[in-house]
Amino acid sequence: MRIMLQTITQSDMLRAAFLRPQLRTSRLQSLWSTLHRLSLWGMNIGPAGKLSESGEDWVLAQAMQTNPAASPFVLFDVGANAGHYAQGALAHSNPALKLYCFEPSTPTFQRLSANLAGAGQAKLFQFGFSDAESESILHYHTGGEAEASLYHRDLSHWGIDQCETTSVRLQRLDTFCGQQGVGQIDFLKIDVEGHEVAVLEGAGAMLSSGAIRKIQFEFGGPDIESRTFFKDIYRILNPHYQLYRIVYQGLEPIPVYSEFLETFLTVNYLAVAR
Repeated sequence: MRIMLQTITQSDMLRAAFLRPQLRTSRLQSLWSTLHRLSLWGMNIGPAGKLSESGEDWVLAQAMQTNPAASPFVLFDVGANAGHYAQGALAHSNPALKLYCFEPSTPTFQRLSANLAGAGQAKLFQFGFSDAESESILHYHTGGEAEASLYHRDLSHWGIDQCETTSVRLQRLDTFCGQQGVGQIDFLKIDVEGHEVAVLEGAGAMLSSGAIRKIQFEFGGPDIESRTFFKDIYRILNPHYQLYRIVYQGLEPIPVYSEFLETFLTVNYLAVAR
């Protein structure tokens, strides 16, 4: 009890010190801005580099290790792009892995097929997921297919113009699983550049039944164009899943929703079935 009271007292004293108006003057804003950016990077918010550095590979390895023995490990790579995540999954040499890759863009799907040629554990599908079966337009810029989005992004502040488009096919994840006889997904990875809510709404039956054990999803800049808030995703997943922010070789629990979570920089999250 004494330790708890001491901790609370120290926390209150620190909070009171930083609430002093003198610390919010204009001459200190450069300092706070620098500390803010450093804090975000320390929380793994913003950097989107190699799978081994972002924590994504660690999360997938842990999921594979905890999979029941002699059971297939069904991995859905939604937004597979050219196959870098899929190649990382195959590098674990897990004989139980059953990999389903989904990429709607024709030129990107061709690169995906070339990169995964000979990978017998991988099944490739040239369409994406949404809340309904439809045809849609994918926007991208030459050399930036990894940022291709169903929402035309204003990236003029980066000197980028998403001037290229291609028609793509979309369907519901629930429908696909029913047609293919997929009763359980052990790991669902979603990287769909702002279309996360529609993908999850199209998987409503699988989510509510607990048929999807773990979900990794990315949240960030594209969600500005799609007008998606983290709260929208949290609202869908929280009833059935515990959410975590992925850090380097670890997870940080998200016990409750907070406005502080609305950070439109690249963040990877993990949802684990309750």
